[in-house]
Amino acid sequence: MFELFTSWRYLYNPRKSRLYDRILIAFFLFTTLNIVLFFTGPSWYQFIGAILFGFGLLGTSVFLLLHFFSVFTTISISSVLLGTTVLTLVWSVSSGFQREFKEKILGVNGHILLMPQGATFPDPEKTLQIAREDGDVVEAAPFNLNEMLIVRDNRHSGVLVKGISPYLASRVLDLPQHLLAGNIFQLERNQFPLPAEASAIVDDSEETVEDAKTAAPKNGDDYCRQPDHKWPGIILGSGLARRMGVQMGDALTLLSPMSSFNMAMDTSQIAPTVQNLDVCVVGIFFAGFEEYDQKLAYVHLNVSFSFNPKVAESGETVFGIEMRLTDMDVADAVAARLQSRFESNGQNIRVVTWSALNPQVFQNLQFHKIVIWVLLFFLITVAAFGVLSALYMLVLDKRREISILKALGASDHAVARVFIFAGVIIGSLGMVLGQGIGMLMSFVLRAYSFPLDPEVYIINRLPVSIQFTNIAMISLTTVILCILATLFPALKAARARPVEGFLEKKSL
Repeated sequence: MFELFTSWRYLYNPRKSRLYDRILIAFFLFTTLNIVLFFTGPSWYQFIGAILFGFGLLGTSVFLLLHFFSVFTTISISSVLLGTTVLTLVWSVSSGFQREFKEKILGVNGHILLMPQGATFPDPEKTLQIAREDGDVVEAAPFNLNEMLIVRDNRHSGVLVKGISPYLASRVLDLPQHLLAGNIFQLERNQFPLPAEASAIVDDSEETVEDAKTAAPKNGDDYCRQPDHKWPGIILGSGLARRMGVQMGDALTLLSPMSSFNMAMDTSQIAPTVQNLDVCVVGIFFAGFEEYDQKLAYVHLNVSFSFNPKVAESGETVFGIEMRLTDMDVADAVAARLQSRFESNGQNIRVVTWSALNPQVFQNLQFHKIVIWVLLFFLITVAAFGVLSALYMLVLDKRREISILKALGASDHAVARVFIFAGVIIGSLGMVLGQGIGMLMSFVLRAYSFPLDPEVYIINRLPVSIQFTNIAMISLTTVILCILATLFPALKAARARPVEGFLEKKSL
């Protein structure tokens, strides 16, 4: 306790300066004005306001420190402050990207996918039963995927149509939370399209597209809004709906580009008999992931069978089965258990986890996070050298006081602890202020929702995630580096002989 008190007395150097007071008040008012304008001012000012708010916080902190410490000590604290601020801010953005990609990808896919090794699923019902028996599985649901062409008037676009069972999918996917309009259970209506409702088309040429444009009646939108219409429903991504110029209750035509081919090129399978199908828009979702919002649509599982290749002996088959787990981080363990059970039951099933589904995305994110951590680790190391130089100058300045302490009986270890505590105080103050500013700036960035180009970054807003585990890691790293930086000055002070301080003082 004595060493800590002595360290504080060495560092504490209050001063009264009207100039510093005026600059501190000016920075404080500047910071307050910018944060008020950020939340209440025009939208074009928000980005400028966020930058000026951060600049104001840094200036306020520096001139507040100058009221309690010397210029050299303030510079040392500010170097740690700046490094910690940048580390906290960048780490929050990096964690936000990783969380955002996880949420977006898992919003339209399960935590684990079960896929057949061959062209057809061997026994979907048996596979579902085995999957649901695992204690970590919340629900499992079959699904289909079909590459289709969606047509309306003079517009057409490629789309990936996913066939789902609405009740099961509501427990496996986050689709109900992503819906801007409509209800997932509206897909239950007209889930068995009548043959009379479909028109056969023999090829997928440009003429076929033109024919599909006129396949629906001219009053298709009016027909979809009738309470007794017979067309099945479809849920579109918001980007796809915008590109096609449709809204709730509008009519579309789905066209299979593989309509006249045997998809599996296998004698055990036959091509579907339905080539194009009129549907009504019963929902629009926004996942925030451009890849999905622009290219994904949902129909009922039974509707998707109209476009599936059929197994001659057993009828319809499914593309795969997706599952939701109680905790997505146990996906690898659950996948290993399921793979073992399938093999013991003689089923040739491929088990794919959410991380293996998009390996490049998550590996790149993890690699970027490691690179950012290494670079910013060196930034904190540079700040630690500032602490080292400040303490070394403090040792030179306090030689007489060190001699007095030793003359009074203080041990070398006690003197070393004085300067170690001084380094801990500098590092802790810089770390606390830096993380405070970093978290405030993170909250401001999250409130601003900085726009991104979805064609480049896949998502349309800058994601920010403040995780307390990351904050704790940054704090621990900063304190450890600052303690290491104190060792050389502390040893220098501990090894000083008492007579040196008095002789040096006399020579002055």
